[in-house]
Amino acid sequence: MHALILGAGPAGLSCANALHSFGLAAIVIEHGSEIGGAQRANFHPNLWLLGSPPNEPGHVMTARMAQHFATLPIALYRQTELVAVRGEPGCFEVDLLSPDEPLTLVVPTLVIATGTRPRSTPTLRVLAEQTSAVYIGPLTEAARNQLTDCRVLILGGGDNAFDHARMLAEQGCAVTVCARGRFNARPHFIADCANAPSICLHEHCGEVPLAATQTGVLADPGQGFEAFDAVVCLWGYQPNSEIVQRFEPSLRPHRLPAGHIDTNRWQRTSVAHLYAIGDVTDTPQPSVAVAVAQGLTAARAIERHIRSGE
Repeated sequence: MHALILGAGPAGLSCANALHSFGLAAIVIEHGSEIGGAQRANFHPNLWLLGSPPNEPGHVMTARMAQHFATLPIALYRQTELVAVRGEPGCFEVDLLSPDEPLTLVVPTLVIATGTRPRSTPTLRVLAEQTSAVYIGPLTEAARNQLTDCRVLILGGGDNAFDHARMLAEQGCAVTVCARGRFNARPHFIADCANAPSICLHEHCGEVPLAATQTGVLADPGQGFEAFDAVVCLWGYQPNSEIVQRFEPSLRPHRLPAGHIDTNRWQRTSVAHLYAIGDVTDTPQPSVAVAVAQGLTAARAIERHIRSGE
């Protein structure tokens, strides 16, 4: 086995597929029960992916990726937790906990493709545990279908926040959008929402006070507490790079101030034979197209090293 890939989103699946095409064996480890990463909840088409079917939402594209991957002779461990990484570069001893039993794999190459998660705060996470009316990150299809003809508060000022506001307004919701600072969405997104009578926009709200009720959430966007049926937090994403704390100190790659794993153009990290791909790295434009390309790049780098020592 030539490489162990941590994460089964577009980047990890792309890397495994490319390694297979180069005649190299890989194993993919996935923390969750489903593969596809954050794209499984994406109801937007991937407009940056040239050649994709028109108006195909991200979750449909992800299903196609999963179907393709299922036809490949590549080992996949679902619901498997990384426990520890020991050893040395070129001989990583990886302790895993699968649903069946603990196991240890010794691999020459390790690829981190753990992606991102929605950004939030400890207070918001506690509130989300207290009430199902708080959503952290993009809404799933089931959640979207539940939010009709109700009052919704959206926390955030980027494209995702405004896109959700438009969508919920079309479902009959009265929507309030609160950004901690200035809005940074695309101008036409802001203009569309500003012209919608059922959408109210507020900048420079800071941290909005929130409290759970029996039927929803009380929030103060700046002019006193109001009752909302739901709160959707869309503050962007943060990299799932804390996983490197499970590595021996000498095997931990350099991370940038925002937490992203630092890589060169071949997706190599500061640790030999350790690669990072996808949204866990600091990419200028996070997207499926970039993730797939980085997966291929890392696979090519691994293949070059194995074949010629480069």
